[in-house]
Order: sequence, then structure tokens, then C-alpha cells
Amino acid sequence: MKYRIFLAIVLLILFLFPLTAWAANPSQVVQLQTTKSCQVCDLTGAYLPVSSLDYTYLLASDLSRANLVGASITFSNLSRANLTGANLSYVNFKHTKILLANFTNAILDKADLTEADLTSANISEAQLVNAKLCKTVLSNGLISNRDC
Repeated sequence: MKYRIFLAIVLLILFLFPLTAWAANPSQVVQLQTTKSCQVCDLTGAYLPVSSLDYTYLLASDLSRANLVGASITFSNLSRANLTGANLSYVNFKHTKILLANFTNAILDKADLTEADLTSANISEAQLVNAKLCKTVLSNGLISNRDC
């Protein structure tokens, strides 16, 4: 009985005061949200679903295991970012530079990569099966017009 009450209180607190991000460095999450720039930042495990991160600079930042489901990251630069194991489902990456990024085990289901530049990124064809590719520069430098 005591455990049920404790669990109910914890769930109520989390519902009333949701955490904007769980990251190794919370101050860098705040920096990202306020300045739209965070180079070489530790955003490991960041919880930022449905965030508006358009026009951001995340050069060489660690976004491994981050949850960015439904986020908008258009006209941004994520070059050399570590996106290992990140959930990038439904993310809008239109016109974004993602050069030399690491997408190992990242989920890109229904992600929009229209006119994104993935030159030299570590990403597999299997990860791109359900992503939108229109005028997208693939990791090998070829342009995909699959979904135009």
C-alpha cells in the first residue's frame, strides 16, 4: 500500500513538472534552448521531443541516445555530431548539414531529410528506408530524389 502511494506521488510530480531534458550536462541543454547554439556539447540522453530547434548549431555535439521524436531541426548544422542510438523518428531535417555525423543504431523512421547533406555520415541504407529523401546528399556524395 505504501509503495502504491509513493509511486502515485512520483508519477503526479513528473506529470505536473515534466523534465525538459535528461542530459549529462543540463546547463548545455539550457544553452541550446536559449541560444540555438551548442558546439561540442554533451547532450547524451537529452529528452527533447517535439522541440523547435530550427537554425541551431550543434557542431561535434554528443546527442547519443537522445529522444528528439517529432522535433524540427531545419536549416541547422549537426556536422560531426554523435547521434548513436538516438530516436529521430518524425524529425524534420530539411536543409540541414549533417556532415560526418554518426547515426549508428539511430532510428530515422519517417524523418524528413529533404535537401539535407549527409556527406560522409556513418549511416546505413536500412536506416533510410522509411525516411523521406528528396534532393538529399547521401553519405557517398550521391543525391537521392527518391521521394520528390
